Amino acid sequence: MWSYGCGGIKAALENQEHGLIDNWLRHVKDVIRFNARLFEGFEHDRKLGLLCEFNVKEQVKNICNTTVVKNVWKQGKTLLYTAASTVLKMVF
Repeated sequence: MWSYGCGGIKAALENQEHGLIDNWLRHVKDVIRFNARLFEGFEHDRKLGLLCEFNVKEQVKNICNTTVVKNVWKQGKTLLYTAASTVLKMVF
């Protein structure tokens, strides 16, 4: 996940190459591409915040579509994510 002020989010908005990190940023750049219309007319700082929010939304969708999460849900269980410990655990 990302946070406001994240260097990766800033780098993804820049129109330049950053080396190997560009492979990691590809998904964030896809979020920019998917939502390009929604970024129009905003100043750079607001775009950074929007990109952070859109990216989190997209990554949550990605996590929800993994076989691990789907299988837990099929069992009628719930997953809990704690940002402070960065742990995803099953709750019974």
